[in-house]
Amino acid sequence: MDNQEERSSQYRRVFLPPRSEYRFELEPQERLSIRLVQNRTQAGEEPDAEIFGAELVVGTQERWYPFADEAKAAVSSWKGAEIEIAGTASTEYLADEPSPVYTAYSNLHLLLEQKRIQARKALRADAKLLSALAGSVLDPSYIAPRTPHQSTETETETETETESESDPSGSAASTVYRSEGQGPRVMVLGPESAGKTSLVKLLANYALRSPAVASLGKGEAGKVAESLRTGGDGIIYPNMEANLSEEAKKEKRQEEKRSDITGWWPVVVNLDPSDGAPPLPCCLSALPLSPLPLASLPSPSPVFPFGTNTGTTGAIPPGTSTAHGVAPLSLWLGKENVRENERHFRRVVDWLAEGVERRLARDFRSRMSGLLIDTPGVITSDARNKYAFLQHCIKAFKIDTIVVLGHEKLNLEMTKIFGSATETARIPGSGGKRLPRANVVKLPKSGGVVELDETYRSRLKALQVKTYFYGGSNPSSSSEGGVPKAVLPGHSDPLGGIPSLSPYSTTIPFDLLEIYKVGQESLAPSSALPIGASRTVTETQLVKLDPTNSAADQTSLLHSVLALIQPPRGGGGAGQPDSSSNPTDDEIIGAPILGFVHVADIDTMRKKITLLSPSTGRLPSKTAILGSLDWQDV
Repeated sequence: MDNQEERSSQYRRVFLPPRSEYRFELEPQERLSIRLVQNRTQAGEEPDAEIFGAELVVGTQERWYPFADEAKAAVSSWKGAEIEIAGTASTEYLADEPSPVYTAYSNLHLLLEQKRIQARKALRADAKLLSALAGSVLDPSYIAPRTPHQSTETETETETETESESDPSGSAASTVYRSEGQGPRVMVLGPESAGKTSLVKLLANYALRSPAVASLGKGEAGKVAESLRTGGDGIIYPNMEANLSEEAKKEKRQEEKRSDITGWWPVVVNLDPSDGAPPLPCCLSALPLSPLPLASLPSPSPVFPFGTNTGTTGAIPPGTSTAHGVAPLSLWLGKENVRENERHFRRVVDWLAEGVERRLARDFRSRMSGLLIDTPGVITSDARNKYAFLQHCIKAFKIDTIVVLGHEKLNLEMTKIFGSATETARIPGSGGKRLPRANVVKLPKSGGVVELDETYRSRLKALQVKTYFYGGSNPSSSSEGGVPKAVLPGHSDPLGGIPSLSPYSTTIPFDLLEIYKVGQESLAPSSALPIGASRTVTETQLVKLDPTNSAADQTSLLHSVLALIQPPRGGGGAGQPDSSSNPTDDEIIGAPILGFVHVADIDTMRKKITLLSPSTGRLPSKTAILGSLDWQDV
């Protein structure tokens, strides 16, 4: 009888009326699984349910969707549905107020859908545009270094940047950008805990589920795109298909199948380093999405705010639960708060915008699908300089749609700066091109938004780092009287399909790993310097650590998480450092992240450092950057 009562208390069904939401909030040890019941609605229609726009699917077998790690989410239904819930939640309720998902948010999606269709039409009609775009970059994954600049700050320099410094000036971001055939570029702004990330996920999932086809068709534009995709020059030659190798023909047939798949291929950009996505906090990232193999960006855990991908942990390929077609482009900021070093944040944003621009020049599916950008929450002090760091981000990514969530003052300021301008600003170094005109859209904040405190954020950060190195973990099975208790459906599955990993520990000499950090921990104001003296290290200058001779550097490294970056000059061989001479600041800062290691121990006597890596084998790089991300493996 007790078992039956316990089972009935942990299983329940909830009926969702049309256009309603079931909301839940989990505590640290709670786990919940949800499935859509195959019962028709009262109107005789097929039921539907979604979480942040990701559809809950009714399979031939019971399909459960698990949630844990203090997840906070909502199940929405347009036509009405019945869901079954297994597990407990400290907070769960059926919302009694209308959700903006069914009005403002869905209307925004329809607006973006129109822009994507217009971009697709423009690309299909202009094959020469495709060749011109592709010819403007050689390798979309390569980020060319800028011209080195003076990195010292004298007493006469002011703390505010000049107009030329504050404008994005990356070579590709300036010269490659063209508005033709460009899908919507959306940036979501708002205060902390306004639902910005949730809205970006919802818009991404709606784009992935769209009935539209993101292809250039079989006309001239489609043939040019096929030539470029296979490494050609975009010129259509006679008998070109007949001269293809068997392998190339096979790839062509696979590409034709992909061209018939419905759904857009947007790029999600995360400019909030506190989100931890992807793959860890202190990063800025761009995630190209694909409706293959599954048009869904799931949210099983806040550890994966934008779903799972090859960078979520240190070793796994994408699974069927992911909408990530390729690995993300991630750059290392080194701070969770952009305001701790705003000038450095702007520089990293420029590099990321440049990498995204290069991709959009050759990836026409992503180009017509557009960008969806998440941003850090604004605070009161940001208004003093008219939200300068947001203005910089808007200019860097050439934003044409600014969405403001639940912030009247921010909406008025953005409208004044961007929405009412008679003429947009010129893009530096672009030969006279101008920024696109930005449309400012004010949207209400959802009533389901949860205020997150610092204690929660600290726990989440530690769990994100642990998941990167150790992978997913299954809940331990409990027993009563020596008899194992039954496991609820979905509760034995690893969240997000992330398997457990066996991290690998390795010890290497101090001088084998090149470690850099940005600026000093703290800088005295220029007025505090002696008369006539100049500052030798600025908040944006790169400093190379010397753990062999510096006890302070050894202390700062212990328990830190280091970002391993692509060696700017090709890397060294086994047992050799990556660089024979020091790379420039921009070569280091603009280099993509290849992985992370954790400094588990430092042997000062033997001059060696012990690193924890998520997988065995050689490190992908021996060039690393230190930030403020610390973690103790307990």
